[in-house]
Amino acid sequence: MVMVALSAKRRKKPFTPGTGHRPEHVVGRKREFALLEEALQGIDRCKIQEDGLLERPSVAPLVLTGPRGVGKTMMLGWMQEQAQEMGIPVVRLAHVKDMGKGNALRSLLNAMVRDVDEALLKSLLSLNLYLADDGLGLDLKKAARSYEQVLLARLRQGPVALLMDEAHHYQDEYMEFILRVGEQLIDERHPLVMLVVGTPDLLSYLHKIDAGFLERSKVIHINSLTTAESKSGLSKPFADRGIEVEPQALEMMWGMTDNYPYFVQLVGAEIWKSLPQEGKRQVDVALFDQAQEELSGDLRDFFSLLYDEMSAKGLTAYALQAAEAITRQQGAAVGVKDIEIVLQQENSGLSAADARSIVERLRWLGFIWRGEEDRLEVGIPSFFTYLQAKKQQAETDNGG
Repeated sequence: MVMVALSAKRRKKPFTPGTGHRPEHVVGRKREFALLEEALQGIDRCKIQEDGLLERPSVAPLVLTGPRGVGKTMMLGWMQEQAQEMGIPVVRLAHVKDMGKGNALRSLLNAMVRDVDEALLKSLLSLNLYLADDGLGLDLKKAARSYEQVLLARLRQGPVALLMDEAHHYQDEYMEFILRVGEQLIDERHPLVMLVVGTPDLLSYLHKIDAGFLERSKVIHINSLTTAESKSGLSKPFADRGIEVEPQALEMMWGMTDNYPYFVQLVGAEIWKSLPQEGKRQVDVALFDQAQEELSGDLRDFFSLLYDEMSAKGLTAYALQAAEAITRQQGAAVGVKDIEIVLQQENSGLSAADARSIVERLRWLGFIWRGEEDRLEVGIPSFFTYLQAKKQQAETDNGG
């Protein structure tokens, strides 16, 4: 049985360079996983009293932010699995950015009633819930009341984990009452946990919706991995299969990751694909050299897509200015305000509001992000190098 299990593991691909996919070996995020687990334990059924309430309120809503590709959706998926293993029903909301008002409300309520038993469904149908029709004005009070009735009915049956992915895309009207109703029910000791997930500009969005919400919630930021975590994420899946990774090869693999979680998976997957199917399987410098051309192409494709997106938003010049300002400081603390001032100094007529918006968009793209002690860092240094090369090529082509 052990040999069969090991053989199956060897056949399974250990690296998953895709959005929301959890790799075989998850590195880092120990503190963050602990916070998510603690929140779920706080609404465990054994802690619910006879009146259906907790002895004390569950944890404040959790807000998880980070650039794309650092593992937010993976962590949300992990929390969903943990909740299900504990017997805690999960309501997972998708963004409703492009839906009409009526469709968005129906989608929201449908997510709340998905997988409920027949008795509860009949009870909810008897409530004559409000559903706005497209083209008509939305009655926010009625919409919020319908949402509260449905969520409260579910909570009377037991705990609920409310997971909100890509929350920066939610329509303002819905986000306002989702937050308000959720906080109210938590304060009233209902067994509810809320996890709100999005890119760094989620914080500005939530502040606009409810300026005090962030003060009443627990904000978790995730960015790049440490060097040790990246190397572990690259080497352990091979070691678990009895495949040696030579130290020099590991250094070369790590050198292409920027400690960026998505790149760790991308590099690992390409090396895994290059391993021979038979004979001695070892990750050495020769194997890395064999995979490097394909891997470099994968990274160029990624950079090209990011560059096109940045260009379409008119951000490339600003991105270079921001990154150059950060690197000039050589490790000294650089904050958001510092970059906003630099952008205004280097671009005549740029308003403070425009500079602030540019920095927020660069953070959303993952080009710059918050490091230790809230100082800004260049999120993906190799993409910064790519941008510099594109600029130099453009100057050469123009005879500069």
